[in-house]
Amino acid sequence: MLITILKLARLSSRAFAAAFRAFWRWQQQRKAAAELHIMSDYSLRDIGVARSQIDARVRLSSRRYVQPTNSNGLT
Repeated sequence: MLITILKLARLSSRAFAAAFRAFWRWQQQRKAAAELHIMSDYSLRDIGVARSQIDARVRLSSRRYVQPTNSNGLT
């Protein structure tokens, strides 16, 4: 019984950590998109991004640079 409770506690802490990381990543995406939306069309064109592509580019870049995890699930 105690082992089951400990396993459940470990799983719930991992789930909480995963939810926190997802929330933090979402917040970073929002900040990056907001900074790009503030830029002028000329500046966006200079870095090769169209205004209509900002949200998709931010989502793609966040997936590309996610930190790898160890085999035990810890970063």
